[in-house]
Amino acid sequence: MPHAPLSEPLSTARTQLMALVAIECEHPEAPTTITLDRDTASVLADALAHDLARLVPEIRSLDFVMVGAVYDQAQLLRPGWPLHAALAEALVQLPTAARSGHVIALGSHAGRLPLPALEPETRLLGSPLLVMPWLLSGPLEVIAEVAPRLERELLDTGLIGAELALAIGEAFGVKTAHARHLTTLDLCALTCAQYEHAGLGALWQVIEGALLRMDQPVSVQLDSGGVLHYREGHVRAESLPPAQAAMHEAILSAHGIPMGTDPLH
Repeated sequence: MPHAPLSEPLSTARTQLMALVAIECEHPEAPTTITLDRDTASVLADALAHDLARLVPEIRSLDFVMVGAVYDQAQLLRPGWPLHAALAEALVQLPTAARSGHVIALGSHAGRLPLPALEPETRLLGSPLLVMPWLLSGPLEVIAEVAPRLERELLDTGLIGAELALAIGEAFGVKTAHARHLTTLDLCALTCAQYEHAGLGALWQVIEGALLRMDQPVSVQLDSGGVLHYREGHVRAESLPPAQAAMHEAILSAHGIPMGTDPLH
């Protein structure tokens, strides 16, 4: 799988590292609680930031931003990474003096999160895998040092302790099998394996291209003989049977990628 930078620029002086908590539930069902209030989100954010600092102590000098909400992985894996972009936007809106080595938790008030872009799409929920995005923000040179170390640590020891995983499950009303920190590229690799196992490897190539190489066209041929063309944020499907076209359109829509179809020849 091609690699993309872990960090995206916030400004000339600051940058960010995008990651998430992946929560594997014992049963494939929608959580009873989808968004957390500010106080509960703050408690979880403090615990997660402490858990990460155990792996890489330098993280304490960075801003840790988390939203107290769970999403289907498809809502996170969208071109432009809109959930992480919303976290970055929320951070930028804070006073500069409040943005140095702080833990920032975004929770709901009166049932709504602070930014509309962060609202979970409940129609997508139901998979045993839930994701909760977070990011680190700070000086470019610090992120450049921390990112590769954290990536290695998460690969080896990213599993969250049983007590904290249980607390996450209780907060959202799900029974967790386990929870772990992942980078966005880790989630891409996991999703790639899931799609290939389901016989949708070619479709994942299109989604991956839209995520990691937005400006580059991608064309893939399906086992049915149909073809998918990705270009400039859209997919055009050629010669797909109606049922296959409907399924691919629904999956791409979940990933925020619109699809149009050409009739069968």
